[in-house]
Amino acid sequence: MLKLSLFLHLTAAIFWIGGMLFLTLIVGPFLMTLEPKERSRVYRFVGQRYKVFGWAAIAVLLITGPLNLHLMGVSLSSLFDGSFHSSRYGMAIMVKLLLVAAIVVSSLIHDFYLGPKARTDRKYSSVARRVGRLNLLIAMLIVLFATFIRLGGV
Repeated sequence: MLKLSLFLHLTAAIFWIGGMLFLTLIVGPFLMTLEPKERSRVYRFVGQRYKVFGWAAIAVLLITGPLNLHLMGVSLSSLFDGSFHSSRYGMAIMVKLLLVAAIVVSSLIHDFYLGPKARTDRKYSSVARRVGRLNLLIAMLIVLFATFIRLGGV
């Protein structure tokens, strides 16, 4: 069961982070070559389509993440135990969980508030772009701390 859950977790993470990298490094620069009206149309289509799959990946991550912890012997009560936090392993898990909470909140704001407003307002477009890049940075930090967890801690 753990192997299947880890596989699903990693696949969802690869899809989500890979999509963010693709949007940031490939689609974004390409869109800058288009006229503003066409740029908006293409980005709206790509963004709406990716949002459906991106949030599906997030849902898989939010289900398999806690399941993985449980299957690896990390109980919910240990997450609230100070001695767990003081271990290198526990510290890596706690930082990853805080980053996950931050990116979920930030993604909700980006996708359901800033994104729709960015379609008609340049100010929101600029903020949405920065928040999207921040989300990518947070996602990469999550991968870093996942690596630390796998190696026994920070």
